[in-house]
Amino acid sequence: KEEKESRNLIMIDIFNVEPVKVSVNPADYSTFIYGVPKIGKTTLAYDLYKERGLFLATEDRHKTLAGANVIRITSWVDYLQVMGQLKQPKAKELYDVIIVDTVENLYNMLEKFVAAKYKESTVGERNDLWGKDWTDLKNMWKSGLNMIGEAGFVPCFIAHATEQMVQIPASGVLKSDLEGAQVELKTVKGEDGNTLEVYEFQKYMPDLKDKVFAPINRMVDNILFANTTLDVTTGEEQRVLYLRDTLQWMAGSTFKNIVPIVKLSADSYMKAVEAALGTVDKKDTKKSEERKVKQELDFNSIRAEVMKYGAAFNEAKKLEVLNKISADIFGIGNKITDADESQVELLAAALEEIKKKAKQLNIT
Repeated sequence: KEEKESRNLIMIDIFNVEPVKVSVNPADYSTFIYGVPKIGKTTLAYDLYKERGLFLATEDRHKTLAGANVIRITSWVDYLQVMGQLKQPKAKELYDVIIVDTVENLYNMLEKFVAAKYKESTVGERNDLWGKDWTDLKNMWKSGLNMIGEAGFVPCFIAHATEQMVQIPASGVLKSDLEGAQVELKTVKGEDGNTLEVYEFQKYMPDLKDKVFAPINRMVDNILFANTTLDVTTGEEQRVLYLRDTLQWMAGSTFKNIVPIVKLSADSYMKAVEAALGTVDKKDTKKSEERKVKQELDFNSIRAEVMKYGAAFNEAKKLEVLNKISADIFGIGNKITDADESQVELLAAALEEIKKKAKQLNIT
């Protein structure tokens, strides 16, 4: 009976932890792709994930992407509707990766949503809110992005690139960092009035405000920068994908030994990932446990178990034990049987305590 009942409650078991097995499937890793216009960012995402990817298109420019699964979203409400549908089991049968294309447009939709909530034309317009609108915007953006992973899917974000003029102290730059970089050594006056030597250069960055990009940067495994470069052997321009950060562009990879640059194609990128992982056996790879669909506690099943135990404790004339558990978890004067769905975690915790006491008192 106890084994059957335990299926209704999600259990944590530190004694049967299965070690993580590294995957060579790019669909198992969250990714941020950015680059210059018309470089092929969207095509790269489709080629990586094929029919297992779902595009959340904030722009109407996916008509030539034959075979792609595309949902057009024009508002934050549309986005929330998609997130709600992703919680349905059928969604997991269809997709692995949710591709937001593009990030900046999605953020603009949320900003418009929050402004309307506070009856503003733009967020921050009202002085009487004391920053409540900005706080709401920040929290909703972070939680909205996290909804993808919480539903059990891997996120892929696509954005445009921009160039920024950057200055960094020359003393903090290694000679190896300067190889191939177009930089200019300048002398500037610091805030303390003293002169300082700096390297000045143009750097490619995601065309996103820091507050928009920050939660994404912390979330993703890989940042891929798509651009063109000159093929020194042919003298022709070539589309490439940068996988490592340099002075001239932002990029990064969770794969320690991956090459810094590959041709802009899904095949080249996947081969680079496989080479970086080296001896990983493809037959023995799988998604990390943290990628599994977040399971939900079944309120009705847990409540039904509590009621059954309640009857058993009553028959054994041990209701005072249940009353103490109820007071410890729900507070004095509150009954376990009055718990609603918003208190499902408390109810689950109470059930675990009830099971322990039942075992100690030999109540079945």
